[in-house]
Amino acid sequence: MAANGRYFIVQALTGVRVALAASAAALLTYCSPGSIGAWAVVVLLMAVELTDFLDGRLARRFGVGSRFGELFDPYCDSISRLIVFYGLVMAWLIPVWLLLLLALRDVTVAYIRIMCLHRGRKVAARASGKIKAILQGGGAIVLAGMFAWPVLPHTTGTALRWSAIACVAAVTAWSAVDYFVAAVRNDAQ
Repeated sequence: MAANGRYFIVQALTGVRVALAASAAALLTYCSPGSIGAWAVVVLLMAVELTDFLDGRLARRFGVGSRFGELFDPYCDSISRLIVFYGLVMAWLIPVWLLLLLALRDVTVAYIRIMCLHRGRKVAARASGKIKAILQGGGAIVLAGMFAWPVLPHTTGTALRWSAIACVAAVTAWSAVDYFVAAVRNDAQ
């Protein structure tokens, strides 16, 4: 396969994440707990995470890494997560403040990247961003799983749900602070 074809496959794999997330959010908005649609949400969210895991690896393996891909991937990550967490808000699984925290973190990091690029500096992905992505994705899957299989007793289900919310909130806030501190240090040099 030609390099152009491999490049297109990688970018399509990255971009499909947004469509998968939108499908999951639509199902969360309109389906009932315990329904086939609720189970489809879990499968779609797993597919979202799989595309996130595979796209960068394929770009490196195919030798088609690009500046566009370096920016398109975090864009699609951010947009797909915001769409998924919007669906979780609509299904009454998370409070709206968590969605706003995710948006605040992603806008902050995007502007940090823009400011650093403006000064001729590159902001590499940080470990906090990778950990945040894993815990946000895992948290969304856990919450969607609780929606798909609503059999936990009320107190256990409530504790698990709030534990997932607290974990996602903490790692999201930590990642925003970590990127901000790194950018300030980078700027001071």
